[in-house]
Amino acid sequence: MNKDDATKLANRALDIMFFNYPIRSAVGVVLGVIIWFGFDAYPVLFELLRATNSKSTKFFFSAIGYLLIHSKTVIEGFTGKILSEDMTQTLNFIEKTKVSKAQKDLLYVEAVTKYINALDKKDLEAKKEEAAED
Repeated sequence: MNKDDATKLANRALDIMFFNYPIRSAVGVVLGVIIWFGFDAYPVLFELLRATNSKSTKFFFSAIGYLLIHSKTVIEGFTGKILSEDMTQTLNFIEKTKVSKAQKDLLYVEAVTKYINALDKKDLEAKKEEAAED
């Protein structure tokens, strides 16, 4: 794996962890901030965890809190079943509608087709940018 491939992989991982799931990210950041200020408000937590009283310790536990919120995202990423939050919400809305199974199937097909077309447009733009850079 060369550096370019590693950079693309790292960028994709960052996109998944921060931009594909904005609600999870926001909740994770709030939990991280609560943990950070929790260590400031209750310094006894450092002693209970047998950790040093430092910013790196607070950052570590805040990051753990963030990743705890994103645990479903990490599992979906490793199993290959990851979808964007928008697509997941669309599929959930279709599931909750009170229409027949045949109509739901048509709605699923339409939603997936729109999602794939949007991905195709993004891929085409990305390929154009790569060609322009070369």
